[in-house]
Amino acid sequence: MNREYNDNKMYNSALDELRFSDEAKSRMVNRLMAAAEQPEQPVAIHRVRRFPRIAAVGVAAALVLSIGAGATGVFKSASDAFAGVFGPTADTEIIDQIGRPIGASDTAGGVTVTADAILFDGYNYLISYTLEKEDGSAFDCTKNPDTGLLNVYWNRADSNIGLNAQGAIGSSYFYDENPNDNAIQYVETMSYTDAVTTGGTAKIMLGDLTAVTDNGAETKTIADGTWHLKFKLEADNSAVELPAGQSIQVGGKTATINKVLLSPIGYNFVYTVDGKAPFENAESGQEPASHRDTWDAFSAKLLINKKDGTVIDVPGNGGSMDPHDGKTVCTRQGTFDTILPLDEVASVTIGDTTIPVK
Repeated sequence: MNREYNDNKMYNSALDELRFSDEAKSRMVNRLMAAAEQPEQPVAIHRVRRFPRIAAVGVAAALVLSIGAGATGVFKSASDAFAGVFGPTADTEIIDQIGRPIGASDTAGGVTVTADAILFDGYNYLISYTLEKEDGSAFDCTKNPDTGLLNVYWNRADSNIGLNAQGAIGSSYFYDENPNDNAIQYVETMSYTDAVTTGGTAKIMLGDLTAVTDNGAETKTIADGTWHLKFKLEADNSAVELPAGQSIQVGGKTATINKVLLSPIGYNFVYTVDGKAPFENAESGQEPASHRDTWDAFSAKLLINKKDGTVIDVPGNGGSMDPHDGKTVCTRQGTFDTILPLDEVASVTIGDTTIPVK
């Protein structure tokens, strides 16, 4: 049985809650306060910071043309749409090269929701949205003082994108790029074990924008309605695939590297361990404590080695495990917190093997 793993304790209803990692808190606070970016130490090991992950049926694909009801013709460039996500020092040339403007919107309950742009590498994506109130007033919600993010979530959400792909994990959050206007921003990310099939029309549904009170004890609907967004799908895979087939050691067991994909926005690594991972049955959707121990035992060291000597420690807590026939296929996938120019990468380390990036 394929087992997905994420940082949340519950498998079900993941989109009904907001959860933020320490890395996400630090990232958004720094961006929203316009803190100066600190230079990296060339020999230090840095952990890749990513959005908090949730298990969900996701949304993915590079979207080029808005179609159907709600298409507006108002487009932001990808770099403009993601300026509040990656910050002003991000490589805008790469963002615009791999990103696609969307510009599809829908209005309900006096609120217009626009999908501005997407970054997609074939396995991982980020979508940036803008929500605007037609009457010009501000949204009735508060900011979490610890994270800098808004205490807001969608009560309902659905999509027909990525339904062919397995092992979907992702996250979402809201922030306010400009507190003086009538808009807030919504960011959604998703990573898949398999490549996402594109073509045809993508359909996204978002419903009932809900705010959490300051003490977290109550919620209230601040925008009542359902928003339907439709896009014509086209994909541009920016990932590079490195040579595979190497033998490595994982937790004292022999394993074989099956796939190594790297892009400026994320990664997808697959290796097969000789040995079946044991999993207890999850009762009532609750994750047994033993699952984390099993996950750790089958997790290989993952590093991205840059040409300047910087080593990026890739967290292995996003992905899936598929035990069968005495072996366990392990997939590790996710998005980066910053844009990673591939011409700055020297190699990728999985377990005790380092693979050059040429």
